[in-house]
Amino acid sequence: MSYSILYPESKDNARNFVSNTTAPEYFKDLHLDQIFGAILKSEEEYALDRFFYTPLRDLDSITYRQKIFQDLENPGIRMPLLDFSKQMNHIGICMAEVRKKLSSNDTDENTYLTRGELLDFADRYCRTLEEWIVRMKEIPIGSPGLTAFIQYGTSYLNSPAYSEFKNRVAKLRKELSEVNYCMLIQNGRIRVRKYEGQSNLGQEILNVFAKFRQGRVNDYRKEIPEKPYARHIEAAVLNMVAEWYKPTFKSLLDFTAKYLDFTDETMMRFAREIRFYLSWLDSIAPLKEMGFPFCYPNLLTENGHLYNFSGYDLALAKKTKGKVVANDFELIPPERFIVVTGPNQGGKTTFARTFGQLHYLSSLGLCVPGKKASLLLFDNILTHFGREEDITTLNGKLQDDLIRLKRLLARTTARSILVINEIFASTTLRDALFLGGRMMDAIASTGAVGVCVTFLDELAEHGPETVSMMSTVDETNPVIRTFRIVRKPPDGLAYAVHIAEKHGLTYSQLSKRLRK
Repeated sequence: MSYSILYPESKDNARNFVSNTTAPEYFKDLHLDQIFGAILKSEEEYALDRFFYTPLRDLDSITYRQKIFQDLENPGIRMPLLDFSKQMNHIGICMAEVRKKLSSNDTDENTYLTRGELLDFADRYCRTLEEWIVRMKEIPIGSPGLTAFIQYGTSYLNSPAYSEFKNRVAKLRKELSEVNYCMLIQNGRIRVRKYEGQSNLGQEILNVFAKFRQGRVNDYRKEIPEKPYARHIEAAVLNMVAEWYKPTFKSLLDFTAKYLDFTDETMMRFAREIRFYLSWLDSIAPLKEMGFPFCYPNLLTENGHLYNFSGYDLALAKKTKGKVVANDFELIPPERFIVVTGPNQGGKTTFARTFGQLHYLSSLGLCVPGKKASLLLFDNILTHFGREEDITTLNGKLQDDLIRLKRLLARTTARSILVINEIFASTTLRDALFLGGRMMDAIASTGAVGVCVTFLDELAEHGPETVSMMSTVDETNPVIRTFRIVRKPPDGLAYAVHIAEKHGLTYSQLSKRLRK
């Protein structure tokens, strides 16, 4: 049986879904690299990159993940899963090292000691699985994904193959616990012989001095760690002991030969994949504690009523520890494209990034910033942000903008998300208006959904598909930005501010020069 906690079984996505091994090209523009960077670094051993780099394309898979997330928001479910994942991953890492040693021709590595370690990990594997299944059966689970895995785990533990494996582990550990031997250490030499009822001199000494004990005293005994202190010596001792207990050590050899790969692939994959959910919830926990809202959005497969209330830039919220301003947007058909104007440094680009972030996060099945949301299940996100001029192409800034825009529009469909930021800022107003109008015509013909940040007020009145929004300033002091983006017609000041800044004539620029 093939099972994945990331994809519904009916889709068979675990085997057939093609994952991205590198970040999508729009990651940096939308600051998604900042959102996921810390997660991927802290969870490096679990190799989660491809899961965060690959948006889902069907509603069933997204709903499947959302329900698992909702279960995991319950600490009573999340904490046992966290413990299970850590323990199973540790066993997996250690077993990889054990297999490497046992496949080696190095006699210092391929030893009875290493085989004993395999047996110990097998015993730990059994206990971890059984204890976890017992714990999870006592907890109400709502999601089909987790329910199916618990059923799989129960079936696995009841299988004849697992029962045989577990019994052999228990039998072999019992046999090894009955191995007794004597060591004589003298002048740097160790002699080993079979235990034949010799007196335990250590216990005899304790018995002699017991009569002098005057009550409770400190225990100065040192606990000996499981990990070998002098591996080569312990391995040599075991080689000598094996001569006295040949059947037992032959059983150990047979066991390790048969169960070199005793871990169940589905169990180990689950332990890795569940970190996708756990790491996301851990990453947003500080913001939740500060009262920032998150919700599981409704997703549409075609353009419809799209909205997000009290949404915010997640990368900025993480960076500033919650010092962000929340904003809303709503698109009611035929509306599908937002044009944002207003003064610079007013939060326009942040709003545009938020729009893109929300759609990407929702495509992974994650909860998104905001109190309530309805978003588009996209086929692609396409961004156009400012770039440094590439001197190797000999193109000017305007030409580069046009080339990139043409490539973007060629890939745009009715299910695409477009995020365009301050395009045509390098040319004259007349040319910018002409080119901007042509751009809006092309976007309207595709039926795409998106947002465009611009200083060209005329673009906000392009047609019925367009919604005008503006960054606002304080009513009593226009120099102070509120970072609120509201739905309203353009006021005609955006380009004036743009021209003033270009020539160093804004209030702040003039004040700075006058202070000199």
